[in-house]
Amino acid sequence: MFFRGDFLGEELPDFLKVLKKKDPEYAENLLENYKKNFSDGALPAKTKTLIALALDAGNDDVGGVKALTKQAKKLGATENELLEVVEVVEETCGFQGLATATEALK
Repeated sequence: MFFRGDFLGEELPDFLKVLKKKDPEYAENLLENYKKNFSDGALPAKTKTLIALALDAGNDDVGGVKALTKQAKKLGATENELLEVVEVVEETCGFQGLATATEALK
């Protein structure tokens, strides 16, 4: 996942600090896109975050799963919702995805 969690209003990750220094307009566009794509729309922000969590798990991105789990919980995700995401990941990505996805349950 390109962005991990809601860092808007928090310290920017290192890669964005570099981009902001080298090309502030580009970095700002990335942040605006992030805000737009992870806000309520046809899908609620929580659902979008759970989808992103599943994609990160399928890509073996443990850091992304941890950050997105934190964000999903801030958005009201329940333990049962997280468990269902983990189970869907196993069905679509196999045991490697499952191993990564279980980070959401810790």
